[in-house]
Amino acid sequence: MSLIAIHDLRFTWPDGTPALAGVSLTVEEGRSLGLIGRNGAGKSTLLLHLNGILHGSGAVRVQGRPVEDWPADELRATVGLVFEDPEDQLFMPTVLEDVCFGPLNQGLAPDAARDRALAALASVGAAGLAGRAPHHLSTGQMRRVALATVLAMQPRVLVIDEPVMALDPEGREEVIALLAGLPQTKIIASHDLEMVLALCDDVAILDGGRVHAHGPARELLADDALLRAHGLRMPASPGGG
Repeated sequence: MSLIAIHDLRFTWPDGTPALAGVSLTVEEGRSLGLIGRNGAGKSTLLLHLNGILHGSGAVRVQGRPVEDWPADELRATVGLVFEDPEDQLFMPTVLEDVCFGPLNQGLAPDAARDRALAALASVGAAGLAGRAPHHLSTGQMRRVALATVLAMQPRVLVIDEPVMALDPEGREEVIALLAGLPQTKIIASHDLEMVLALCDDVAILDGGRVHAHGPARELLADDALLRAHGLRMPASPGGG
């Protein structure tokens, strides 16, 4: 049984704009899947279906169970979503309060939630930020804290939208190394194909709301004709990262 199974997923925005046109994908436990494609391909929309923020037609199953059958808080603790813009994820007065928010809503006692939040911050190299105001952080610091808010809930799956966008080269390398060391099953949407090659076992190419190719990352990211047909370019470095 696949950890994540998507079958014929379709979604149209309220204004009539189609976003997903029959997506079918599976992700196995312990694997990392990169979602790649041009702007408007449907990557972010697909991610928002994986923990119940959006609901289209078709089927999305987590651990064999349809997402609509999960209690929302339990699903979002199992499939942790890190948004493209970390400011969408951070809303409390301090970093520590932001990272405690999820564990507290899981029913942890305040001391236990604090311990888990501090451990999550330490795991992303952000222990020294606990008392800071999130809106005073750099983009790289905010990305680390946003990831910590999800890790504090100890999810089984990490779903991450553009994790290295707008980072300088040093910050990008640090985030790639951080993600590489995390044990969770990962689904990562990104335009950074070198990062995808460094982090992902498999790749799915989305275009026009459909999956046009799904297979081993090294194989698909070496197919220049395939990538160019969908508005993409081969990674410059065969080793990625």
